[in-house]
Amino acid sequence: MENKAETITAERLFVLAAVYDVDPLVLFKGVTATTQSTAALYRRIGEVVAMVEAEVQRLDAKPPPDVVGEAVVEILRQETRGRTSPPSEPLDVEKYQGLISLLIKQSTKS
Repeated sequence: MENKAETITAERLFVLAAVYDVDPLVLFKGVTATTQSTAALYRRIGEVVAMVEAEVQRLDAKPPPDVVGEAVVEILRQETRGRTSPPSEPLDVEKYQGLISLLIKQSTKS
């Protein structure tokens, strides 16, 4: 495979992706998975958690931990949708403020 003497089928690509625990798209596009992209993802997670916590404090709410987790996961899902690497642009707090407020307000009505 390294010498291009053998072609890789789609099935083989998925097997290799599973072995190396990477997204098949990363292998298909030839994008190098680096520790830098992992560090960028961890930074983004930290930014999202801080943003959600700031909104919770702004609303003076006490949502259950699972609601906070749900907000963080949903924002990360939207931030990484269709990407093979973490976003490099700054996190847009205003873009997600409504989503966070809605989740928190729904949880406090119960």
